Amino acid sequence: MAAGLTWQACVTLLHAPHPYVGAVAALLIVEATVVRTVTAATRYAAGCLLGVAVAVPAALYVEPGMAGLALVVFASVLLARHEFLGHHGLHLPTTALITFALVRGRHPAELVDHLAEVMLGLAFGLACSALLFPAVRVRSAERALERLRSLLAHHLDGLADAVTGRGRPREVLGPAWRHELDTAVAEARTAVDEAHESVRWNVRPTARRRRWHLDRRVLRALADVEEQVCATGRLLDEKPLVSRAETPADAIDVVPRTEGFTQPYARLLRTTALCVYDCRGGRPHPALPAARHAVARLGRPGCDPSAARAEDRNLLHHLDAALTCLTASVPTPSRPPTRRHHALSTLRPTERR
Repeated sequence: MAAGLTWQACVTLLHAPHPYVGAVAALLIVEATVVRTVTAATRYAAGCLLGVAVAVPAALYVEPGMAGLALVVFASVLLARHEFLGHHGLHLPTTALITFALVRGRHPAELVDHLAEVMLGLAFGLACSALLFPAVRVRSAERALERLRSLLAHHLDGLADAVTGRGRPREVLGPAWRHELDTAVAEARTAVDEAHESVRWNVRPTARRRRWHLDRRVLRALADVEEQVCATGRLLDEKPLVSRAETPADAIDVVPRTEGFTQPYARLLRTTALCVYDCRGGRPHPALPAARHAVARLGRPGCDPSAARAEDRNLLHHLDAALTCLTASVPTPSRPPTRRHHALSTLRPTERR
């Protein structure tokens, strides 16, 4: 639509018989979000203006013409490699060569028409992207966060199964479970960034209502929990945590523990899974404060049960860090404004009705 409107406007206003330049410009800058379209239009316009700025002095003042052409090619290619222009830097040498040919051939009117077509294409591309139902990518971000929460809860339950004696985490969850978590975190980051980008400068009422719908603190908390879960899985893969009664007779690298640590730790992992699944930016799960208290009690020396080994303390450290991350995702309640009571002066009587 942007290309068609640009074509019709160029034919009507500029009397151009075949305004391909403007239509192509409109097609190249339209992106999925308004922010990306504005960025693409800015880079496209900057490339064209730099091409004109490089070519006009060379065409007017550099002799002979081949030397000016070589200078234009060298300078435009060098400037086109700047990271600000991105892939739109290709338009800089193209515009520079067209400008050099038109100015050198004494055709300034055609150069003005060329630049006018480009400007009309950029204007119609921006208008169509901003006004004709721009995308709001909130649902995809919600699905990505939901998948991340579900995976974390599932893997925490799997770690609890591994703790209670069903094998190592890679045997319970599969050899690629950490890679699945890393992929889910990366996809969630990308989806949340796209969602926030899609609501910026978006005129749709849906975008305005959902401007603060996705909280980045939730994503940061889930990513931090994922790091702690992976660290816990690595520790359990190296030295599985099973009870002394369930220790196999031929096991060499399996460290037996007493039931006093194994069962409470497994229950804490399952409780953490519930808290992770309920991490949505609002009120935390009711079991979160109790879980943190239980972790502190389990790791306190002299308590029954207690974490007597260094491996147990490392496991509790990662679990406590995960619960701390979940606590940090809870927004701090705002304090209501306090009313200030002004004391009446004793020397000035108040008006009575």
